[in-house]
Amino acid sequence: MKKSNKKNRALIVLVVLLIALAVGYATFQTVLTVSGTATGTFTWNVHFTGDTKLYEVTDAGAKGDAITTEARGKVTLGEASTTGQNQAQTATVTVDLKYPGDAVILETVIKNDSTQDAKLTGFNVDGDTNGLIITQPNSATITPNTDKLTAKTGTCTAQFLIKWDPTADKIGTSGSQTFTIEFTYSQDTTEKSVTTLTHADS
Repeated sequence: MKKSNKKNRALIVLVVLLIALAVGYATFQTVLTVSGTATGTFTWNVHFTGDTKLYEVTDAGAKGDAITTEARGKVTLGEASTTGQNQAQTATVTVDLKYPGDAVILETVIKNDSTQDAKLTGFNVDGDTNGLIITQPNSATITPNTDKLTAKTGTCTAQFLIKWDPTADKIGTSGSQTFTIEFTYSQDTTEKSVTTLTHADS
């Protein structure tokens, strides 16, 4: 009988110790939680401005007065359209050249209203054949992957001479020819990376 009581007491003491250990463990348990919200606020808007115009060429070969009569030529800006991350805008130019050797200057003005810097990644001129010559005056150059526009404030002004080839009888096979001047801008970004992340005692 006495042995049984001793065993019971020992069992009770063991249970009490286990309960005390469990309570003690729970007492010293700590949960730390980090919660937050990350938001992307990127907007993309690189576009022609209303300053994109046609100008006469002076006898000295410089940019003259702006062309204000539609009989001579005009520039019509289309609305910028966006599909996903791609944006497109067209400036439609019509020019009436009067004789071989006659020319006008097209001045394009591009602005970056994006929240990120923009980089010119592609540039192409198509239309300097079949009686129509398109060049950049004064040997100016547009350089892809070098020319950049600062976010919100950056602008680019580029001039092009549109000229009736003085050696050609007419422009194109039907007396006219289309041309394109294409700029491609992409966001100028640098990916952020960290090579070592630590969680260390101090």
